[in-house]
Amino acid sequence: MKRPMLLLIISVWLISCEENSTAPNNDGGVDGDAISDVQSDADGGVVSCEEHVFENISILMADGAELSAFVRRAADDRCALPTILIQTPYDKENARAIWFDTLTPGPLFESRNYNFVVLDWRGFFGSADQAANDLRPHQGYDGYDAVEWIAAQPWSNGRVGTWGISALCVVQYLTAQMKPPHLGAMVPIFCSMNNTYEQYYPGGVLRREYMQFLAAYYGQNPQTYEAHPYNDMVWNYLGTLYPYSNVEVPALVVAGWYDLYNAGSIQDFHGLSSFGASAAKEEHRLLVGPWIHNAMGGETSMGRPLNEQELKYVDSSQVAQERSLAFFDFHLRGLGTLPSEPVEYRPDGADMYQTSSVWPPSGTAVKSFYLSDGQLTDASGTGTSAQFLYDPDDPSPTIGGQTLMGTYEHGPAYQDAVLSRADNVVYVSAPLDEALTLAGPVLVKLRVATTGLDTDLAVRLTVVDSGGRHLLIGEGIRRMKLRDGYQAPVAVVPDTPYDVEVSLVNHHGFVFQPGDRLGLIITSSNYARFDRNPNTGEDFYTDATVPQVVTNTVYHTQESVVELTILP
Repeated sequence: MKRPMLLLIISVWLISCEENSTAPNNDGGVDGDAISDVQSDADGGVVSCEEHVFENISILMADGAELSAFVRRAADDRCALPTILIQTPYDKENARAIWFDTLTPGPLFESRNYNFVVLDWRGFFGSADQAANDLRPHQGYDGYDAVEWIAAQPWSNGRVGTWGISALCVVQYLTAQMKPPHLGAMVPIFCSMNNTYEQYYPGGVLRREYMQFLAAYYGQNPQTYEAHPYNDMVWNYLGTLYPYSNVEVPALVVAGWYDLYNAGSIQDFHGLSSFGASAAKEEHRLLVGPWIHNAMGGETSMGRPLNEQELKYVDSSQVAQERSLAFFDFHLRGLGTLPSEPVEYRPDGADMYQTSSVWPPSGTAVKSFYLSDGQLTDASGTGTSAQFLYDPDDPSPTIGGQTLMGTYEHGPAYQDAVLSRADNVVYVSAPLDEALTLAGPVLVKLRVATTGLDTDLAVRLTVVDSGGRHLLIGEGIRRMKLRDGYQAPVAVVPDTPYDVEVSLVNHHGFVFQPGDRLGLIITSSNYARFDRNPNTGEDFYTDATVPQVVTNTVYHTQESVVELTILP
């Protein structure tokens, strides 16, 4: 295997009990005079499990490494409780500050029916002095050992669940595939396990802002990814790498409409439900809400406080924690019930959560809006066209969207800075007579031409208020030379019209209210979320000796249309 291929596989992959004799005999049932099964079953009288203590601990791994952690457990050793394991590369003390030492921990972390163990990854923070082991190629090995260590402790009843966001989500999947015997449930939030080509190259364009994060935090070299700009055998391998069939415990997969891992999270739910081990296949659940990546505590983005607009898209009602607690109660304590349908979601702008047997929900339809002289209309276009310039040295800026770096705004943001420029064309619908609810993918089909040897088509779907301001909902991009597929480029002849399909990167749930207008902004860049196209036919802006300024034309024909997946 060539070295660049090996480096890519390794780097993506990395990013990516006996009962104590003094412990109560927990049978999962709750007596009428007790508030927990622990209290009702404790031998020798009722034991209070309300008081909890924090302890710094070291957890011994099978290879002799000792990883730093803390446990929040019942002060009385006779309280043997189920335990939630969180594994983090971002410092366990930071996790404690966000979810425990705060005025609003949320229902999961306020619960006295669970112990919590928060563990620093090998090589990070408190575990920084523990060297990697080549025989343990990913964090799942340490996760296995941590689960089994927890199950053997006197304060554990042998039932362990995992919980976490982003990298703390990935490690749960890695742990579950190792099949630790005492793992009973998992709640992976905002991550994607199968590292597909389109996750890193949506529409054939490298996610430059994501590369900036991987380089800044994990020391990964963007050139490792740049070595594979097309959907080659490396991406085919990575895209089918995760063994869903090894997951033998139920998962509550949590996704956000405005999270960068939205599509991957939904794909993981489908993978678990379709290919997971039979013991848990029917037990997996999907929860989707109007959240950005930084929605689950701390209200910061890499140390930057979230702004007023971003705070609208955090989980301030603690819905994800509430559902996590119910999920753990059901699978680790045998209490309560779960929704009969596996998918629960709330479109942005809706008041209530809805359930469905599948995602997208059954019964959805496609609603089309055609591009026509600055308008989005029900009828096909007039046959006219609109033009805009694109200069790679002065790209249209990223304002909001599914970003990760704290230097960029996250989620729905007003596009004033984009629209103040001349390098775009804009289309707006008439005010809606009735509500219109997105529930699934969005596809923008364009008939376009360019004066260059290549260019990108970057689209932003917006909701337009009565004052004419565009609020971003979703975004997508497509490289013209990859219009026929991502395996290999095809020639772009200057001034020749081509049909190009641009999918929004995320699935979306959004309610356009009566009186709202739909907006579509078309440019050839959205930087630094996506890399710049030099317009020369070369793969990367940095490859070009002299990037070219081009004129791009959008034709208002029946081929130029926005297709929304909507609820009836």
